[in-house]
Amino acid sequence: MTKEISFFERQTLSLVQLEKELYRLYSRLSKKVDDLAAKTLFSYLANDSLKHSRILAIMIDEVNVSKVREQDCDQNLLYTKRLLRSHTDDLKKRGNISLDELEPMMEAFLGIENLLFTEYKKAFGLQYNKFDGQELKNDADVNIFSLIVDDEDRHQKILSAISALNENKLSYKESSPVVKYQNPDSWYTAPR
Repeated sequence: MTKEISFFERQTLSLVQLEKELYRLYSRLSKKVDDLAAKTLFSYLANDSLKHSRILAIMIDEVNVSKVREQDCDQNLLYTKRLLRSHTDDLKKRGNISLDELEPMMEAFLGIENLLFTEYKKAFGLQYNKFDGQELKNDADVNIFSLIVDDEDRHQKILSAISALNENKLSYKESSPVVKYQNPDSWYTAPR
């Protein structure tokens, strides 16, 4: 039993740190992105990440008997935390970001959210089953763990929606001819 609690504590502390870094990253992005829809969605993601980090920190404070430290955390998650911090530091140096500039970053963000989704399921011992492309939880109980995992799944959908924003914009090639109609009314024939 002690091993499970120890794993839970280490995993939860790792997830708290990742959520804090994601909060910083998404907050920075929400300030730098030009597109209003993307700005709003990144702000939503930032607030969700902050919420998750606070909930998990409360859980650690309540459960933590061994006073788990950062060096006890999973090395892969610590590497991901450093990666997130470097992305945030890079964003500090940049000016405003267009959707075109954002597109190459989105794959990395989706990967990080997928990693969090997987790590939450491992930490909380949640089992999911696939059924017609939908994931169904084995237990019907609503608890904080399943709510957080559902949020992480939603984050992936939101990031996919942000990626789609750039695809949905109309684009005109610079080589396209510019046409100006001088008298479009001359094409109109009145009904008789």
